[in-house]
Amino acid sequence: MSKTLSFPPVYQHAFLQASENLRQSLLLANRYQTPVTPVNYAVWYEYVSGDNQDLVNSIDTRLKKNDPITPEVTQYLYEKYVLMGMPERLSNTNNGLKLVVDNTLENISRVEAAASECNEGLTQSQVKLESCNDIDELKTLVSQILTNTQQITNSSGELKTELTRSTEEIMKLRQELEAVKEMARTDSLTGLLNRGAFDNELQKLCSKGHAFSLVLFDIDKFKRLNDSFGHLLGDKVLQFFASLLKSHSNDIHIAARFGGEELAMLFVHCRLEETFMITEKIREKFAASRLKKKGSHESIGQVTVSAGISTYQNNDTPISLIERADQALYRSKADGRNQVNFI
Repeated sequence: MSKTLSFPPVYQHAFLQASENLRQSLLLANRYQTPVTPVNYAVWYEYVSGDNQDLVNSIDTRLKKNDPITPEVTQYLYEKYVLMGMPERLSNTNNGLKLVVDNTLENISRVEAAASECNEGLTQSQVKLESCNDIDELKTLVSQILTNTQQITNSSGELKTELTRSTEEIMKLRQELEAVKEMARTDSLTGLLNRGAFDNELQKLCSKGHAFSLVLFDIDKFKRLNDSFGHLLGDKVLQFFASLLKSHSNDIHIAARFGGEELAMLFVHCRLEETFMITEKIREKFAASRLKKKGSHESIGQVTVSAGISTYQNNDTPISLIERADQALYRSKADGRNQVNFI
């Protein structure tokens, strides 16, 4: 399931769900008369899946205003919310690096030419010195030598200045690349790892065979919360819960947005008992919180979360771990929500 923002997008919907998304996407494309191009289909697919909340909010806003959904609009939505602006940022960074390299090579070539010219002048002065017997001619030669030497010094200084400037530009571009790399791993709403990065971390842990546990969290009745108070408040609830996960990660465990209102944690080198205890603390603290409407002291009431835990076993794959955690989560939901179960 394409659960959260990632670049490139990750889709893991089951066959029936993907087929239903296809059906709904084609209906919307027909209703709003948008050609079924790969870009338009991707936008409507993301919309009906409900996983890309920023894109959903943007389209809903346009539909409420009766604004047309033109190919230009879908192209904009695709680049901003599906590709997350990555191609443009990567292109800008690539162009910046090319410019820095070109300028540096140009400066080096210029200094090499100046140095070659000065070296030729010094060689000529050396030849003349060997046969020089006149004091005035000697003074002229010394003056030429000093001039050539000063030119080399100036050119070296200019090159040093340009290289320093180039180094600073490269450092800025390096920071931009790091930011792009981090953005590709991070969910924009919660600041946690996105689904793609989470899947990579889970795969690494399974391949190493280390002891760890997977916890899937699902905020209870989240759709009703969105319907009652709006998506913006729903986003605030997700951000608050994400902050609880961050506070319990301790730079060891891994917290991620699994998708929609589902979040996940990987408890590394952590026994089941300890994982269960930490998960219970998170659940209790969230249930005890009384979130309020923005700009108001009115509480939205109790919001709870259900959780399911699975612990790594020999020959486990990411899929088998997720399936067991999902089964445990389903049991928590079926037994009344606001509880933790494990398998």
